[in-house]
This record gives sequence, C-alpha cells and structure tokens, in this order.
Amino acid sequence: MPSLQGAIRASKHILVLGLSGNLVRDPAALEAVEKDARILSANVNGIEDYCLRAVLDVDIDRMVRNSERVRELWNDTKVCRVTLPQGTDLTYELMPRKTLVGDGATTYDGEIDFFPGAQINVAPVEKTINGLIVVDGSDVHNGKIHTPYSLHLERGVITSIEGEGQEAGKVRARLEATGDDDEKVYRLSHGSMGMNPAAETSGHIMEDERKLAAMVFGFGFQYPEMDGTIGYCAYHWDVTLSTPAVYLDDKQMSGGGKLNSDMGFEPM
Repeated sequence: MPSLQGAIRASKHILVLGLSGNLVRDPAALEAVEKDARILSANVNGIEDYCLRAVLDVDIDRMVRNSERVRELWNDTKVCRVTLPQGTDLTYELMPRKTLVGDGATTYDGEIDFFPGAQINVAPVEKTINGLIVVDGSDVHNGKIHTPYSLHLERGVITSIEGEGQEAGKVRARLEATGDDDEKVYRLSHGSMGMNPAAETSGHIMEDERKLAAMVFGFGFQYPEMDGTIGYCAYHWDVTLSTPAVYLDDKQMSGGGKLNSDMGFEPM
C-alpha cells in the first residue's frame, strides 16, 4: 500500500509484529535501511511457547557471547565444510565476507534483525559453493521435513533437486512458478547457524533456523549488508539442517546439535 510504504521510508525505527518476513525485503524497507533506519521483525505466530522459552529460559548474554565467538571464527576461516550422515557434503569459502550476528535486537543504524535471536549469518563466496545439501530439518515450503530431499550445487547454483517424496516435488513446483528472470531463486545467498538452545525443529522456520548448531541455507534475495553478489530478488526461501557437523579449515566447530567447547564456547 502506498501509504504504508511512505511511512516506512520516513521512519527511523520500525517494528514488524506478526507479519511475514517479506515486509523486511520490500523495496521501501530497503530504502529506509539505506537511510540508517533500524528494523526489527517479530513474527511469533504459531511459536508463542518457543518465544517465551527463548526469553525466559535462556542466558541471553551467554548466547550472545557464543554468537560473537562464531563470528570471530568464521571471519578467520578460509574454507567451511558442512556434512551430515544422510549425505550432505557442502564446501564454500568465507573470506573476505563479513559475518553478521543477529542477536534479536537492533543495535546499530541500518540494521535488520529478527526476534528472538540468535542467528549467525554470512554470504559465502558464491563461486566457491559446491556440493550436496540433504534437507532433513525443514523448509519454508513444507515446514518440517519427513522425506529428506537433495539439492546439488555448483558454483553457488542449484543444478538439480532430487527426491521422490512430496516435499521435493513441492519445492520444484514452487521454484518453477516464481518466474524470476535471473533465476536467482536457485542461487545460495546465505549460510547461517542457529544459536538459541530453546529452539527446536518445529516446522516454523523462524524457530527452526535458530536451533542451536543447526545450519540454514537461504536462496534468492540477499540483504545488501552481506556484501554478496546476488542482490535483490523478489523471492527468498530457506532450508534447515538440524544437526550437521561444521568444519572450519578442517577443524570441527560443531556437530550433533552442540558447539565444540575446545574452540572457546561456553556451555548452553
């Protein structure tokens, strides 16, 4: 609506309650962020119990410190590798991309964040992304996954989607229907890690992608702050891996839903 877009463009602080995350990708919101607006999105519909646990039962300061430790490690990593026994084996380079901490609060001008936190985000160097993602957690099209399916990637682009279940078919049909001229919906735009010990794989993406040590891969739209090469796309979708192993330059940082204490993480 023109009146809403005008209000967004003219605002300094914007709170999005109970609405789809698509609003924070609206061109008006992106224009506001370019002018140093701060946007916080809190779509708690369907995950009210989780949101209460995430605030009342979690040591927020400790979660943020662990999140900052992930940022330090990722910023010093050349090659990241993500694996799962189901077949996931994906590698990509992180340098020189900067890692962002989504702690669930807007703490600086020009920030977009989501409540409750926390999540760590980075745009891998697109041409270095190669391998296989077996989606075993959830995605935005199906919710919780019952029949895992596979995404094959070459140089950051999905080359095939394999799986006999209805979940794979729904993903293929939805992407084919987007009509995106640049086919950006097939390009991996971010890799993220959940950091909230109260989160589980519920089928609601806002909770699933914040599950402790879960990995999230997003495709399509890419926030300008990530300094990637994909940029704007009218569509964005995410998949989650519930308990992957993550290796940073061959050193294991996480696995089985836990962080490696030998790398400086505090127990959650």
